[in-house]
Amino acid sequence: TSRSRRDAPWLALAVATIAVASGTIGPHQSSAPPVHGAARFAIRTPLAVGVRRSVRARIGRAAVAMPGKPISGIDSAGDVYRRSSQPDALPSRHFGPIRRVLAAVRALFARVWKEAWLRLCAAIADGVEEYRRSRRPEYIWLVRHGESKGNVNETLYSEIPDHLMELTERGRAQARAVGRGLKAIIGDESVHVYLSPYTRAVRTLGEVLSGGNFDTSRIVIREDPLLREQEFGNFQDVSVISRSKQERRLYGRFWYRFDNGESGADVHGRAGDFLLTLFRQMDLNRERRKHYIVLAHGLFIRLLAMRYMGWTVSQFEQVWNPSNCEVWRLDRTSDGRYYLSTAYRPRELPAQGGGTEYVLEESTFFYGPDHGALPESMRRPRSSATSIVSDADGVLVSTGEVAVQNGVVSPSSGVGNEDGYEPSAARSVG
Repeated sequence: TSRSRRDAPWLALAVATIAVASGTIGPHQSSAPPVHGAARFAIRTPLAVGVRRSVRARIGRAAVAMPGKPISGIDSAGDVYRRSSQPDALPSRHFGPIRRVLAAVRALFARVWKEAWLRLCAAIADGVEEYRRSRRPEYIWLVRHGESKGNVNETLYSEIPDHLMELTERGRAQARAVGRGLKAIIGDESVHVYLSPYTRAVRTLGEVLSGGNFDTSRIVIREDPLLREQEFGNFQDVSVISRSKQERRLYGRFWYRFDNGESGADVHGRAGDFLLTLFRQMDLNRERRKHYIVLAHGLFIRLLAMRYMGWTVSQFEQVWNPSNCEVWRLDRTSDGRYYLSTAYRPRELPAQGGGTEYVLEESTFFYGPDHGALPESMRRPRSSATSIVSDADGVLVSTGEVAVQNGVVSPSSGVGNEDGYEPSAARSVG
């Protein structure tokens, strides 16, 4: 019929569409299993082909971007199918030479960047170190305590603990003179004080502050047990200490260790520990202070200088201990290091209204870690130890060089003594 003739093409088209979708006819013979759903109805029209190509391109890009994931794809004939879970291969284009060039450029850039980064870090570290050194105090003052009762009479150590030994009136006057001298130099500038906890050192600091009329609000005080005197034992029996000192003359002052006490080498180690504390405080302290005062004991100050200046044991034995209330000043240079520049010694003079007074006697020199020759004002003759006796005032002085014959210590001519003190009343032992 006319109606049937009109509908025949559309009916044929519908049958062909069903056949193509079911896979019974069609130009494709793909081995991939068909996918159920709306994508099954693939009609080979120009519009459908364009759509399939667009979808295939998108799926291909997704496959490259997400390798190894099961996604849908389209074969060469345009069928959509489920891909396996195996990793997808990259496009089979040959980029070998380009990749090698890019790898070489990347390696070169990484090496140059690493070297530039290391140089930048080194420059920053040098800048930080230079800034820290510039903030260090300009002066470090090494001060020995004033004359103590033990300096006058050593037998007191058998009754009074070393750390409780008090100052004499003479020692107090020496400390007040140091206070006046330091005040004239320091003025009202801020000061950081490191202090031995021994009583004679604490009393000396009190007299220094009162003698110089310092403003205590601008002074920071810290006690540090590292600054204590060499330990000679507990209560020191006179006969035992006398015998130990004779043994020390034979054995060597730096190496000899007292019973229940320390050797000079032990104190040298403590001095090194204190230097670490001191420089850490100077470099990390937020508030910069121009002056640091270290108030300690004669042997410790001498060993502290030995540790910082790099003296040998032989050089250490050529240096005097500072006398009571003697001051050694260290000046900072542009490179942040310190050099011994000045020594101040209290000198006793007659006062106008009667009695005596002390003034600081100054001697200048310049000595640092890279200067080999010791200053003459610090040197003493390379002699053996001397015998030590008390003069009429009870001050321990030297009577001459000690000669050792057949294990017996006897006095002889010469100068110097076992503790490295100048043979005069101004340099008492202890």
